Amino acid sequence: QTEFFQRDNYLLLTSIRRSLVSLVEALYTDKGQSIRAGVIKYFESQGRNRFTKEDVKIIVLLESALLNLGRCIDLVKPAGLLAGSVPAPTWARALDALEKSMNNIQVVCDPDQPLDPKDWGKL
Repeated sequence: QTEFFQRDNYLLLTSIRRSLVSLVEALYTDKGQSIRAGVIKYFESQGRNRFTKEDVKIIVLLESALLNLGRCIDLVKPAGLLAGSVPAPTWARALDALEKSMNNIQVVCDPDQPLDPKDWGKL
């Protein structure tokens, strides 16, 4: 079986994952103090002084997206590095992991997602 997988696509996937890892890690480093301070200030301005379940959900979804993206990359690595073949079922699992990653990111980062009706009056 011959397969066609552009090395550039694999390298782009790995680059995207590295960038996302850096951004998420920034939240937990000294560099992220200003980000966390801004988040805390935002919560305080909303009358809240701690993270809610929704706030934690964002962090969990982004970390889950990273995990799934890494899983996808690991599955297609032989084809991406032109070192070997990847069986069809593995491609299907890689696609599933990629779709889960994209869906997780979209849930928390999509500016075009519809507003919850309770948020309509806050604009």
